[in-house]
Amino acid sequence: PERVDKAIHEEFLQAGDQQGRVVGINAEKEGSLTAQAAQIMFSAYGAEVGNASLKFIPTGGMFVTGGLTAKNIGLIQGSDSPFMKAYLDKGRLGNVLQTVPLFAVMTEDIGLRG
Repeated sequence: PERVDKAIHEEFLQAGDQQGRVVGINAEKEGSLTAQAAQIMFSAYGAEVGNASLKFIPTGGMFVTGGLTAKNIGLIQGSDSPFMKAYLDKGRLGNVLQTVPLFAVMTEDIGLRG
């Protein structure tokens, strides 16, 4: 309870179906619960993208798409990001992922475009 930022918590409670947006906006506040939640989420996201890359071994590249990617690119790009650490953390198969190009598609409405 002592780590809860009361202003963020109140904003979160009032956000309705936009609670993820509140977490995303406040994800860069060092040491905050929102930062911790975002790191956990993007670690899981990176691990799953890594799993899919190992399943399909897309030599032409793995394309990570959607609004989540575009809105939170700071938690995805960079070798020390939670996403990339989890993406590459595949033990002896981690070297395979080094050969798969990884692309972040910054268009948020890609699903509507087809």
